[in-house]
Amino acid sequence: MAAVVVVAGRGMGGSKGRGRNRVAVFRVGAVLPFGAFVVAYLVFMVAVAPLLVPMGPLVEIFARYLLPVYGPLLLVAVLLLDRFLSIKAAGRVAVAKWGLASLVLLGGLAHAGFSAHRNLSLTAQALESGYPNDGAFNVVYWRHSAILNYIRDHLSDNITYSNNPFLLWFADRSTPRTHRMLPYSIGKWWTQKASRWRKRGEDEVYIVWVKNTYRTEYYGYNDLDLRLLPGVEVVVELSDGVVFRVRGAATEPFDAERHRARKQRAQERYVAQWLAQAGERVVRADWDVYRTGRKLTYFKKPCAPADVQAKFILHVTPADPGVLPIARRRYGFDNLGFHFDWLRRRHRMRVADQCLAIVELPAYAIDRIRVGQWMANGNRTVWDAEFSPSR
Repeated sequence: MAAVVVVAGRGMGGSKGRGRNRVAVFRVGAVLPFGAFVVAYLVFMVAVAPLLVPMGPLVEIFARYLLPVYGPLLLVAVLLLDRFLSIKAAGRVAVAKWGLASLVLLGGLAHAGFSAHRNLSLTAQALESGYPNDGAFNVVYWRHSAILNYIRDHLSDNITYSNNPFLLWFADRSTPRTHRMLPYSIGKWWTQKASRWRKRGEDEVYIVWVKNTYRTEYYGYNDLDLRLLPGVEVVVELSDGVVFRVRGAATEPFDAERHRARKQRAQERYVAQWLAQAGERVVRADWDVYRTGRKLTYFKKPCAPADVQAKFILHVTPADPGVLPIARRRYGFDNLGFHFDWLRRRHRMRVADQCLAIVELPAYAIDRIRVGQWMANGNRTVWDAEFSPSR
């Protein structure tokens, strides 16, 4: 930005004449590079970028990706306005000139005020949000977090690993050196640590697995894998996390084949236990669909890798259309479709010849639900069905 201002200052104008007769001269050509950049960037974002990478709707593009043009655009606008005000005029022309300039300035101030109000409102909504990832650790969710309170009360002086070490540091800022990040892959790391823990006889090492955090999806394992490691015991399981203690003397080197076999057996038990409480089967199709409360379970057996490639259809029609977001009201339903890999690892499972996907329905009263799968390649519906929760 500093370079833009310097270049603009040197190239935007000059002067002619001598002494008191010197008159400022505005060089329109100096504005053209900045104007060309703005136009080229807009064309690229609207017409070219969507062909290269997946992009959101235009309103999202204009909201998120236009930051590079605001500086040059504002500079050009200010300099053009300055040049406009330097034009000598008298009488009605002068009144019109200053009136037009005032409208431009008032419009800019109004837009700035509206943007500030909108951003402050969104910030306030985020801070009061019940969702953990809306506003870092400042939201209401974390003020009442069970796992956060447990860390503060019990783990401040212990060596603790976590999939979200920032939460550990936030809980106890006085001893950040004892709080460490879990690796994204557990095998080699576990073998090295287990050997050291056995030699030192360390039994006061803890692992905190935070459930409700976006960081969970970066890991190649989950809390189920941690439960299966030798020497690991569950200290407490809370609504938003699990605390494990590592008994150093009981740890062993990581055996990938043995761990994989134990995990498959555990996953099969998990699928069987979940289906036992999945509720009423509401759809019999390519996938069976079960519903209990606000939980919807998709289940398929036998299931091949190709069966989870198509996008899942989930159209929820509320009893009262007024609860829908404004953008969805013309369609009359909420589009909650998802890809299998989008779900959290505890909510999707493909083990042996079984596939399980668990999704949560909105809290409002529901009139009917459409489920199925859709292939973008070929634009065809693989299967679909519709049911009404009230009947």
